[in-house]
Amino acid sequence: MQWWWPNPVMLCPIEADELGLTVWDHQRNPRDRLHHMPIITPAYPCMNSSYNVSLSTLHVMMEQFKCGNRMCEEIELNKVQWSALFEPYLFFEAYKNYLQLDMVASDADDLLGWKGWVESRLRQLTLKIERDTNGMLQCHPYPNEYADTSKQFPHCAFFMGLQRKEGVNGQKGQQFDIRGTVEEFRQEIHGYVFWKPGMEIFVSHARRKQLPAFVYPDGYKLPQSSRPLSQQGGRTSEYVTQSQSGSAETN
Repeated sequence: MQWWWPNPVMLCPIEADELGLTVWDHQRNPRDRLHHMPIITPAYPCMNSSYNVSLSTLHVMMEQFKCGNRMCEEIELNKVQWSALFEPYLFFEAYKNYLQLDMVASDADDLLGWKGWVESRLRQLTLKIERDTNGMLQCHPYPNEYADTSKQFPHCAFFMGLQRKEGVNGQKGQQFDIRGTVEEFRQEIHGYVFWKPGMEIFVSHARRKQLPAFVYPDGYKLPQSSRPLSQQGGRTSEYVTQSQSGSAETN
């Protein structure tokens, strides 16, 4: 069975707004028509529980659904064991290029609030990159956070995988200049109402081979043979993003 998004997933019909509360309705509400993966809550007032999904993150999920389906078919044919379905996703082997967001603060308490604020805005960075590249550059924001304990101040980092949209031809070496996009994001981030001196964010590009050691559990990159079968030989982007402290461009 295949599901054709953006058709909404619903467990029951949407209840009428008898109490005057806004309910999800793509026929009446123009904003609801922009949702890419509507999954509607069953209780009144019905809302889209996945309104944060963008074109990029929908693509990521669809690819993983397909991967899981292929794996289940192989399990049924006794080609692989069930354990293969639960192998961890090796995010840092999946892309050639990453956007690295480093946050520092004066102390651990300040960093806790600062990184929470930045994390809550990652969706906006994804949408801005999609907007400014006409959807040609796709982003995969990773939910895990990482820390470099060797830094002088408390530190946290988030990463986003970057690749050209599949099925779109482009000239080799074609650039996506997203420096303005990243700078716009950084300025919005610094509008944090609880900002304190010492709270800083740095956005930079990292090629896969240049990723910092602290993102790997054992401090080093896994060899090719150690990757899950579902992630060996996968497609990665031939285009890169270069960035220095809040600027980024692809070439």
